[in-house]
Amino acid sequence: MSLQVSVEHVDGVVRCVIGGEVDMATTPQLRDELLGLVDEGHRHLVLDVSGVPFLDSTGLGVLMEVHRRLRDNDGAVALVGARPALVRLLTITNLSRALPVYRSVEDASAAVGGQSAAEVTG
Repeated sequence: MSLQVSVEHVDGVVRCVIGGEVDMATTPQLRDELLGLVDEGHRHLVLDVSGVPFLDSTGLGVLMEVHRRLRDNDGAVALVGARPALVRLLTITNLSRALPVYRSVEDASAAVGGQSAAEVTG
């Protein structure tokens, strides 16, 4: 399955809608897309993963790399639309602290912009 990433810019936040499986075959593309946005100077990313049926450890590695790069540049990343299995995985591994999951794009956008919003818990 191929990976699709669409990007839209709204009020200083970049929303990336990701579709398809995120695995060893597709993570290089995802890494290039997301880190390219960071390299362009974008500091607030919301990743809509509602179209991601599967995300393996290489995908988690890319998401953590994006988190670190943004954190080091006073930015933030948040997820929205995560399936219950992904929410549970992030919670069990304690990665939910770095990759918080929100119920809506609006909540995630508010959170990466420094406002408070309620996270989804697993």
